[in-house]
Parts: sequence; C-alpha cells; structure tokens
Amino acid sequence: MTDNIHIVLDSVSAVTETEFINDPRVHLLRLVVTLGKDEWYDGDKPIEEMISMIEKLGELPKTSQPPIGDIHELFTSLVQQGKKVIMVTMSSGLSGTYQGCVTVARQVMQENKGSDIRIIDGKTCGCPLVGIAQTILAKADAGCEDMDELEAFGLGAVKRTRTYFTVDTLEYLRKGGRIGKASALLGSILGIRPVLIMDKDGKVEAIDKCRTRKKVLQRLIDLNCEEKEVEQVFVCGSLCEDDMTMVEAKLKAAYPGVPSLKTSLGSVLTAHLGPGVLGAFVRVKE
Repeated sequence: MTDNIHIVLDSVSAVTETEFINDPRVHLLRLVVTLGKDEWYDGDKPIEEMISMIEKLGELPKTSQPPIGDIHELFTSLVQQGKKVIMVTMSSGLSGTYQGCVTVARQVMQENKGSDIRIIDGKTCGCPLVGIAQTILAKADAGCEDMDELEAFGLGAVKRTRTYFTVDTLEYLRKGGRIGKASALLGSILGIRPVLIMDKDGKVEAIDKCRTRKKVLQRLIDLNCEEKEVEQVFVCGSLCEDDMTMVEAKLKAAYPGVPSLKTSLGSVLTAHLGPGVLGAFVRVKE
C-alpha cells in the first residue's frame, strides 16, 4: 500500500457513509448549505431537518462550494507532508467546486515548489465519485505512482460512468427556476416523473418521462441494464430507502457478482432536487 498518493473527495460523494473514509489517505472537503439565517456544512444537519426548514420558510437553500480557505488548508497540509494529491469533484456542470479547487491547487503548487495536485471533474454526483476514487487508489496500490498515468486512468473511469436519475417532486425544480410553474403543476397532476442523465459534459439533460414512480424506477434500471459488461453498480437517493434497496437488488441481479455501493444523496442535491430523488449508475469495463 502506497502512502505517497492521497485522495480528496467533496461531500456530495457521500464518502462518509462508506468504509473508504476510514482509509487515512482519503480526505473530505464539505460544501456549505445556507437557508434563511442558518448556514452549515453539508452533513451537519439531517436531511429531514432541512426539509422541515424548507417547508416552514417556503424557499430553497442556497449551496456553495467548499470554502476557499478549507481547500487551501487541506492541499497545503498534504503537499507539505510530501503527498501527491488527486481530487475527484462532483460534476462541474452542477457546482463551482471543480473550478474552485483547480484555482487553489495552482496557487498551492506555486507556493510549494515540486508539489503535485490533480483535480478530476467527476462529471457525476453521489457515490460513483467514491468508486472513481477507489479505482485510482487501487491502481496506485498496485504499483503505479506516476501522476499523469493515474490522472488519465481516473478520467477514463469518469468516461465509463453512466448517470441516470429521477425526482419524486417537480416543486423543487420549479422553485429553483429550472421549470415553469405551469409545467410543474401539470406534471404533478399527471404524476409525471422525468428521467434525467448527465451528459458527457456533466450537465443534466431530460431524456424521457414516465407517468408513475414505479415506471420511472424501472426505466432507470432498464437504461443501466443496456450495458453489457459492468465493473461496479451504484445507487443513491434521498429519503427513499425502500426504492433504493429495490433498485440495487435488481441491478445486482442483472450483473451477478459485480460489487455495488449504496448511499444517500446528501443535503446539497436534495436542496435542489427534493426528497425522493434517486440515482442509479453503472461503471462499464474498459
């Protein structure tokens, strides 16, 4: 096991719900949630409490990337210990985290000559980010400590990750200005749930819609099962444990023996997509 390569993930990865966080080479940068007069680090308040606050105030939280000072402090600490750093961030299409970390990494490398920090845009969200980071660290443990090679390998894992998700309510998308009030009302009346993907640039795109929750979850499963050879399965969601368990079981049945990872989707994405949001992901083999 190498101690020269260290991994950083942001809190949207839900890495704290996995055993990976217990590896001393794995580090966390947390995003910030602001609602009314309250501000907290992602993970400091239960999602249920945030939902109650939203219902009481009638407005959605604002979320922001990890504070620049936090990023600078962590990167500086690691490189001054002689570590090489690879960070995998949530999609740059959803957050400024990637660009903020790139900017700070450049500054820290200028301040610490000979240091090496690589920032990888995960172009997805949730626990698949953990999966990408795990593959990078496993390759390093297998003897590869060349940062160019590890970065390229990580980018390859990003490209091989398929991201599909749905929401259970259109109200959060309406309040966030992503759809109009009339569309949200009609969708709610008809029970319409969109099928969403993240495209190759990590931006959200609607590719289908279904009339019921049961049908939209099956559509997510079917889309993931179109892949022939898969090396890992991921499921994450917000306040929908039974649905998550069902989707994971069906994906595991479709891909026997393939490892799976299931976590929550966290406060940040729930703040924008609402309770009941569920993502189903696979990473295909090289």
